[in-house]
Amino acid sequence: MKKILVPTDFSDCAQNATEVAKEIARRYHAELHFYHFVSVPVDWVHLDFAQHTIYPDVTEEVKRVQNQLDAAVKNAEADGLQSVSYMDFDNSTDAVTRYARSNNISMIVMGSHGARGVKEFFIGSNAQTVVRHAEVPVLIVKQKLKRVAFPNILFVSDFEDEMIRPFEDVVDFAELLGAKINLLYVNTPSEFQRSWVIKERMEGFIALASGSLGNVEIIDSHSFGEGLEKYCEMNQTGLLAIATHHRKGLSRAFLGSLTETVVNHVKVPVVSFPILT
Repeated sequence: MKKILVPTDFSDCAQNATEVAKEIARRYHAELHFYHFVSVPVDWVHLDFAQHTIYPDVTEEVKRVQNQLDAAVKNAEADGLQSVSYMDFDNSTDAVTRYARSNNISMIVMGSHGARGVKEFFIGSNAQTVVRHAEVPVLIVKQKLKRVAFPNILFVSDFEDEMIRPFEDVVDFAELLGAKINLLYVNTPSEFQRSWVIKERMEGFIALASGSLGNVEIIDSHSFGEGLEKYCEMNQTGLLAIATHHRKGLSRAFLGSLTETVVNHVKVPVVSFPILT
């Protein structure tokens, strides 16, 4: 992992994500990229200096944002981290992910307001959209962490063969963080599977986790969201890892449950690993 993208609106929520990104950057010796989108009424990038004076409010906003981005870079560098910043004027829904692609970003770390629902956190994009389109892992931080440490990672899945590849990335991530990996299958009436079938599916994942393996559990619940939420509350989950499909957007990544359900029902940080096809 060489570069970590941190979309920010400079709010407390975004700062929570920044602190997590810094810690991961320290462990990976990665470069931080601070990103902010500014909504402007004109093609600001191609205006000359004289034309900028026609829009004093925009000029002032651009200056304010640049100062905040500069401060973010300065603070990161004071912590011994390499960092750069970028101000974007592109309001398309995939602007963040296109920046990630063109700059060889390895991971995106971003904040999300509220314990339920993924709300817009800066103009032109939101965590939900980024998860949907990103070709790299996306870590969503919802609240301030007492300490940036993840002693355990919960991987929730249907444990089908297509989950093997993203799970390999989860294992690498866990080894770097020194975390144990817990495996969870939530058995629901609508997606019921016999326990021996689930255990057979899990065997390959158990072997891959090897020395990082923690608990392996199958729980029953009326709904996937309810089961996941209760499990996280009762087991002090540090980080939740999921795999997401891209061929159908935010599709049925596992157990027939939308990735939004996972993000919306837990308060712990969530990291999604894309299944690229």
